[in-house]
Amino acid sequence: MKKKDFGTLLTGMALGAVLTGGAMAAGVTAEPAWSPIYVDGQQVQMTAYNILGNNYVKLRDIGKEVGFNVYYQNGVQVDSGAPYTGEAPVNTASQPDSSRTGALSVSSHKGDALSVGDRSMVVVSPYGTNVTAVSSNPGVIALEQTLGNYVMVVKAPGTAVISVTDEAGNQASMTLTVSGKSPAPTPPAENGSPEQVPAGSNPVVNSEWSHNPDADLTANMDIRLEMVQLINQVRREHGRAELPIDDRLMNATQDVSTQCFREHTRYEQEVTIAYGWLYGGCDNLTCFNMASNGNIAQRAVANWVNSPGHLQSMLREDLTCIGVGVTIKNDTAYCHMFAGNPTGHGIL
Repeated sequence: MKKKDFGTLLTGMALGAVLTGGAMAAGVTAEPAWSPIYVDGQQVQMTAYNILGNNYVKLRDIGKEVGFNVYYQNGVQVDSGAPYTGEAPVNTASQPDSSRTGALSVSSHKGDALSVGDRSMVVVSPYGTNVTAVSSNPGVIALEQTLGNYVMVVKAPGTAVISVTDEAGNQASMTLTVSGKSPAPTPPAENGSPEQVPAGSNPVVNSEWSHNPDADLTANMDIRLEMVQLINQVRREHGRAELPIDDRLMNATQDVSTQCFREHTRYEQEVTIAYGWLYGGCDNLTCFNMASNGNIAQRAVANWVNSPGHLQSMLREDLTCIGVGVTIKNDTAYCHMFAGNPTGHGIL
């Protein structure tokens, strides 16, 4: 007999949930009954009770003999898929899953030895895990959230433990040491442009962040360089300094353009981190059918100039570098611009 067929166990018996026997309730007497009981053709020892002409057995006794669990928890519970114990199963839903504890890890983007004035992102693995982070010593390392990520703000010498907890209750932590010496500023390149990724190196430096590994980062370069020239022309006309190209932003914006976005998404912030840009900035998107105007660079910049919000982004005085991307797909041009300042506060 199958476990789920235990209703056929007793021939001529009415199956009840009597947990005690040989008693009287409201004038009804339960007397022992001596009918033999069989499970899968084998006779078993189970006490039956006759109540008002019907034979009843304890549900617990059936569970023991047939092999399913019966227990009391907010009522009588029958678990046909579990062996009999008579006890409620341990509730593991609210407890941390020890088998996954090792999967959750946390680290500091700039390492575990920091200096006063540093800002370092809290890197959680697996990527995309939603966590809550706390600092054991906010006077040494405080936490703030930027673009959905936790950033450590180093305030004073000492040590602090950063702990993260995911939605399942799994935890991970790291201990960081802070020295009192502020980091020396990175000297600018001779041409005054920000530090670039060395030529020939892998442009993806933080692969756990969203990016397109198949993106052709050099595609449509002539159009992109023309876009930069036109943007700088607009900036000059408004009394703003020209923006030099930053390779990290060129790679990130070209990656974004391959996604063919028609509206802003979180991907735009994450991809800049993937390509090594760890600072703040602003970005513009535009897409259009090329049938009406074959000059993509002119059309893209004109769209941004004719939109007050996009124009304001291009004219920000605190910007010091720029990157642009262009992808052409199905006669539609997808254009993206990101401009920023590596000395300003951003993600890191």
